[in-house]
Amino acid sequence: METLPLLSTAVGLVVTLSVTILSGMKWMLGRVEHRTDARFAEMDARFERMDARFDRMETRTDERFAEVGASLMEVKLGLARLEGPHPPFLIARG
Repeated sequence: METLPLLSTAVGLVVTLSVTILSGMKWMLGRVEHRTDARFAEMDARFERMDARFDRMETRTDERFAEVGASLMEVKLGLARLEGPHPPFLIARG
């Protein structure tokens, strides 16, 4: 009759160890999840700042390209005026 108390003690020990290990794992995973969420929140804020910075840079770059395009058009027009009119195309050469 000593086997019944021995088996119940063994089952209790296995259950106790399983619950201890599983609760420890749950605690660790919860902590890792909390830290990961905090880091992702920091990264999201950083990406928002970088997006705003890139938007400002893109706006300035577009303005500069528009200025360069306008000045290039002025240079082309000035060069065309200096060259004078194009000679007429001759259809038949002879």
